Amino acid sequence: MSTPAEIDEVEVETPAAQQPAPEETPSLEPVPRDRLQQQLDLLKQREAELRRELAIADHPALADAIRTIEGRTYGIARVEAKMAEGLGKSERRRKDTLEKKLAAARDKRQEIDARIEALEQQLAPLGEARLAAFDADRTRALLAVVAALEEHEAALRAASLDIALLVPDLSRWRTEIDALRARARA
Repeated sequence: MSTPAEIDEVEVETPAAQQPAPEETPSLEPVPRDRLQQQLDLLKQREAELRRELAIADHPALADAIRTIEGRTYGIARVEAKMAEGLGKSERRRKDTLEKKLAAARDKRQEIDARIEALEQQLAPLGEARLAAFDADRTRALLAVVAALEEHEAALRAASLDIALLVPDLSRWRTEIDALRARARA
């Protein structure tokens, strides 16, 4: 067994024993930048804490004011941290659910809009075709009235009859009838 004196001598005599062997030297891998930044931030935070403690030690009357301001700024930092986190799990799930429902509703709206457009396209010609048919029927009826007036004009004049007094509805279409008669004579 070795005595404590011998151990001291061994330690003194072999300083290489205190140093790790070259094979045992830890590799000097670069420390990640994020880790260094975190350490620097912690040091800055600790520096601020020590400065506060010094200020409170130098000015004890301001201790409450400094602590109050520190508490209020901590409240702001907490709120900003929560804001940076964004939505919580349940809120994210709810948001995802609502976004899916919104997308489905928009798809349905597009489908409904397409159906409405198709129906309007089918309806428009129907209404237009019907109105065009009615207009053609009306024009044919007006031409038939003009033809009847032309045919019976001489007999009505000979009898000294005013057809407008006998058929009062003719006065509603008088301008159109006169225009058609003028075109027929021209």
